[in-house]
Amino acid sequence: MNKTILAMIAATATAACTSTPDRHSSKLCDAEATAAATELYDMMTRSAEHGVMLGHQDDLSYGVGWVDTGTRRSDVRDVCGDYPALFGWDLGQIECADSVRNLDGVEFCRMRDNIRFVHRQGGINAFSWHPRNPLTGGDSWDVSSDEVVASIISGGELHEAYMAWLDRAADFLLSLTDDRGEPIPVIFRPYHEMSGSWFWWGAKLCRTEDYKTLWRETIDHLRSRGVHNIIVAYSMADYTDEEEFAERYPGDDYVDIVGFDIYQYGTAEEFLAQMKTKSETAAAFARSHGKIWAVCECGYEGIPQSDWFTEVLAQYICGTGCSHALLWRNAHDREGHFYASYPSHSSAEDMRRLASRDDVLMLGGYNSLKTSLRR
Repeated sequence: MNKTILAMIAATATAACTSTPDRHSSKLCDAEATAAATELYDMMTRSAEHGVMLGHQDDLSYGVGWVDTGTRRSDVRDVCGDYPALFGWDLGQIECADSVRNLDGVEFCRMRDNIRFVHRQGGINAFSWHPRNPLTGGDSWDVSSDEVVASIISGGELHEAYMAWLDRAADFLLSLTDDRGEPIPVIFRPYHEMSGSWFWWGAKLCRTEDYKTLWRETIDHLRSRGVHNIIVAYSMADYTDEEEFAERYPGDDYVDIVGFDIYQYGTAEEFLAQMKTKSETAAAFARSHGKIWAVCECGYEGIPQSDWFTEVLAQYICGTGCSHALLWRNAHDREGHFYASYPSHSSAEDMRRLASRDDVLMLGGYNSLKTSLRR
């Protein structure tokens, strides 16, 4: 399909997707949220009116052909001349006693240092969490039992043990402090892609009410530990309407950002059709619940289409009120497993064009916008 037709497809939904909640009604779900977290959420709400923040998973930790040595290298910056505005990290393995690295081999001490760097530079840090299977001892993708969630919520045989896992996550989140010793605000996105069934918390692996209980008990426990620096994100996988989108929603008191994860596996037309449905639904839900919405994970592995960023992805992340779009990671140890471009790749110039758009916020643009909004 040619570019003109692709653009026409996307244009039909832009107005419906555009959604920025009334900033006076938008507030964090945590009544005791830190001032910094409250300020960040307000800024994210306001910045969505001006453009989408581009993000990248593990941006400072590794990239195509390199691993972090403390130089703050970034594939995104190497291509675009600036860092992304939002940096994704993963807490997987933090639940394991004495674990020093996450599931992708990133040292937690190095992650903490990089998070502080991002915060000093004015960027946003966002966490996903791929915890191990607490019942079987397998990884997040171990779906051999449909009793995992039931075993760790209140009344379950592993409830107390799982609360100890949450304590380790809380300890790490509380260790993220700025130069004054104040907690750094971060986005926390647990139990994501729950409408799929490839994680132990997925739709076919637990009852809907048990999933909601797990979510609420997780956030309640973190709050009881004094974790008030998190902005909580609810990130779906596949759905076709608002009823499906809301099926496992734990309630407005437990969520600040709603959104979805999406990857292109087939044609651009198929991807855009999915983006249309998901974006319109998430935007409408966000508007009615006083939340902001985001594309919490996205990408096209290996980026085989050289103009994919501007001719496909941009159609639904730009000009729609989307807060941010997080490109997945650029693995250093898996050939072809990358979602942002790098200097020698054929898509590099196109990603540079995306980053240069007025309605796309890189780190420098986001900081400039914050300055102007605070005047």
